[in-house]
Amino acid sequence: MEAFARLYGYVQYFHPSSEAPKDWAVLALYGSKKMLSISNDTELIAELNSIFNRVAPSVQIFLTSAPRRFDFKKITPPNIDGYNIVSWQHLGFGLPLYPSIYQSIKLNIPYGPKDTKSPEQLFETKMKIGAYLKTDITEGISCIVPYALYSKQGNTYPAAAHLATQELMRDMGNSLPKDSLGKVSITASFPEIRLADVIIAWNILKHSYPYWNDASLPAETILTNAIKKSISDKSPEDFLNTLRLMCAEMNDGHMFVDLTDPKEKNNEATASLTLTEAEGKIVVTKINDEKIIGIDLGDIVDSIEHQDVMKYLLSREKYLSGSRQWKRSKSLVMALNGPKNTCVLLSLTGKNGKKTFLVERNVKGQTYKNGYENEPYTKEGWLRPNIYYMNLSRDSVTKKLIEEQLFSAKAIIFDLRGYPTNDEVFSILPHLINKPLKKRQFFFIPQIIYPDFKKVGYQREGSRTNAETPFIKAKIYVLTDASAQSASETFLAQVKGLPNVTIIGTPSSGTNGNINVIYLPGKYTISYTGMMTKNADGSKHHLKGIIPDIILTPTIDGIKNGQDEPLNLAIKIAKEQSR
Repeated sequence: MEAFARLYGYVQYFHPSSEAPKDWAVLALYGSKKMLSISNDTELIAELNSIFNRVAPSVQIFLTSAPRRFDFKKITPPNIDGYNIVSWQHLGFGLPLYPSIYQSIKLNIPYGPKDTKSPEQLFETKMKIGAYLKTDITEGISCIVPYALYSKQGNTYPAAAHLATQELMRDMGNSLPKDSLGKVSITASFPEIRLADVIIAWNILKHSYPYWNDASLPAETILTNAIKKSISDKSPEDFLNTLRLMCAEMNDGHMFVDLTDPKEKNNEATASLTLTEAEGKIVVTKINDEKIIGIDLGDIVDSIEHQDVMKYLLSREKYLSGSRQWKRSKSLVMALNGPKNTCVLLSLTGKNGKKTFLVERNVKGQTYKNGYENEPYTKEGWLRPNIYYMNLSRDSVTKKLIEEQLFSAKAIIFDLRGYPTNDEVFSILPHLINKPLKKRQFFFIPQIIYPDFKKVGYQREGSRTNAETPFIKAKIYVLTDASAQSASETFLAQVKGLPNVTIIGTPSSGTNGNINVIYLPGKYTISYTGMMTKNADGSKHHLKGIIPDIILTPTIDGIKNGQDEPLNLAIKIAKEQSR
């Protein structure tokens, strides 16, 4: 299965054969099913050749102990007049069904049969004819995969036997799993669907995910583990957790794994309580239902469903991907989730000792909360004379607001514990500077022509910010925490280090950059970060996040008293500095 998985990715994304199937997912299903009946190396090589010789005839598969050489003559037509050289270029990975900034093209291949125009190259670097990959695909078996081929009128050389390719396509279609009525059924109840999904997803991530250096396990180990577990899974829901475990090892906060049908019930509903971490304890920080009697702010949660609360959270976090602070923030949001019309058992310690409650899950389940929802509600406006507050994850930024309230303030508190309401938040930055900022590069899109994310170049996405009037002279205080991710971190990165800005709170999520989305057979989706992001000074952003200038974590006493401690600190400093 591993041998097929690796060869599948090398051929799909780096070998430009014109016989390639229109739907690679079907080939993944077909190949996975074939691999299940293989019992030795001889059978494996024969089956791999049977499949790939009909979609990539210049690819060689052989025993490592009987090595073969790449023969340039075998991919060279007798007369090269009229031939182009075709090869792959990937700017990130352009994936089906998800339009994005990422693109994948075959150079010098027309767009369609009636179109002689070829797509323009995405970047300068490209493969030369004669370049090839020679590598092991499993212990004892190797392959040779040419990166570039000669092509004429859209057909690459050498060509596969046409009837053999047609026969493979027919066999692929006939091999699709069927239900008891004989209808095609693409669900993860079938092992070949689960295995195909692992192979499809793993290859996309293996060759285009930019943060393998930050993964918890090597890519090869992740593949092995996912294959083993997917074979033993019994249901689509089991396999959902397999995909989540696979992605959790990659440590990417943008990595969300979902199943659209059947809908997951574990997050249908939740209790009307908000939890947070304070002084190494899990604490009730908000009670959202006045009918909950006997639980108080600041009560310490000892256990959930008879399990020690920290072990309970870690049992959830093993399915989450991202930084430690992001996973803890997310697991606290999801801690009380479960099927609707059920209850969750909590054991707590409060001012009167230990107590146990069965709390109804009576509101819609959540997997993310903007940070401000964890705090006492604070309205936009003047908190003190000359101190203006606005919550960027709730309140809208307008030109009138900038020209009137913000311009006249001596201190401004921007609350960005969460995700911005819209892109208008970025209109603030030009008013916080009185001269243009030098061009700063935050985003780096991978330029990929080699497999295994090797020898990668980057398209550098820089931004220059010009100053705009009116210039806001106020001292700026930005509140943040781990719920600030992606666009929030772009804003934080832009204002970090400005002389009039102080960031207060805890580190942000540590996940930024445009996502990419993988659609898998069986109605699964996996999103992931498709580009590399750095801080304005070129330092590491991934997993670390934006580090506040003043680190402030909640205290149990502050929670008991209903205090928004980061906001209170910002007000205190603002009053002192704006006298």
